[in-house]
Amino acid sequence: MFSHNGKISVRQIMILLILQMFNMNLLVMPRIGVHYWGRSGYIIPIISIALALVYLFCVTNLTTKFPNLTLVEIVKRILPQWIAVIVVFSFVIKLIVSAGLELRMFGELISQIMLQKTPIAVIMIVITVAAAYLVKSGIEATARMGEIVIFFIGVPLIIALGICIFRVDYKEVLPFLTIEMDDLLIGTGLTSCIFVPIEILLMLTGLMAKPHKCRKAGVGAIVTIGILQAIITLLCITQNGCNEVRRQIWPTIVLMKSIGMNNTIAENQEILMLIIWIFSVYMYLGISIYVVSLIGSRTCKFKRENIFVLPVIPIILLVALYPHDLGVVYNYYLKFEYYFGIWFLIPIPLFLSFVAKIRGIKE
Repeated sequence: MFSHNGKISVRQIMILLILQMFNMNLLVMPRIGVHYWGRSGYIIPIISIALALVYLFCVTNLTTKFPNLTLVEIVKRILPQWIAVIVVFSFVIKLIVSAGLELRMFGELISQIMLQKTPIAVIMIVITVAAAYLVKSGIEATARMGEIVIFFIGVPLIIALGICIFRVDYKEVLPFLTIEMDDLLIGTGLTSCIFVPIEILLMLTGLMAKPHKCRKAGVGAIVTIGILQAIITLLCITQNGCNEVRRQIWPTIVLMKSIGMNNTIAENQEILMLIIWIFSVYMYLGISIYVVSLIGSRTCKFKRENIFVLPVIPIILLVALYPHDLGVVYNYYLKFEYYFGIWFLIPIPLFLSFVAKIRGIKE
């Protein structure tokens, strides 16, 4: 931990990455895995780890060449001014739309299961303002909060999954590896969307005390989330069967409902899972808002990094409120991550690295 100096440690950046990846994708991806791979859907997250490591290499290959700079300064050094502005602005739009869709999915989940009579707009406003209040204190406060939140997420999750592991029928996953190559490629590509938050390293690597170790932090986060997603998908299949998982939008929540043990301390486990996701979405929104604000401050060369925190809130809320129902937002959510998530993971970092090498530009 590095207090009051604008720097974060390797452990903190790994925790922030885990919290960014621990988003609504973990609730919906079992359905994607089963849709493409059937009983073997739990293997997709393990295979997608390899693709995520490619994402990580492309991003860190660029950031380690400019260890104390963020994407804003890097593109200004490599590209003409007007192209640099387009790249940075596109990244801002990408982050805002992702945060807005994530917020709407979260609002729909809470509205359906916990707060049926509360307007969804109120739910979204409350958690967004709370997240913005956190990040106004800077990256140090956000990183320290991440170290606290990861404990409140990890312990209940281990308990809930531990209960599930001993109560499911593993015969549901037989026979093994009933897949086709076309399904393998599409399913792996979709599942790798859970690793899209690796892109925040384009901004946060420049804030690390040891930026050359950003790849180590990324590997730890990727392996953790990949294994977790595989376990969740396996438990969804073994408990509820492939057909039921395909029909559900939130198969992970359905898993917890089906496992709940009446008249025991473990009753209504789905509420426990919802509390976990409240913490995770709170941190996801906070980090996304902070990165957007940081981009604005670095672009305008302001000393304060939180000056754009409040203006970002209504924009994210407008994006979240635009879809008119859950079916539309679910479709937007998956398509946006699939078609636009990869741009700041492979093409743009590789292009910037190539141009920097050709022009002989380095830190």
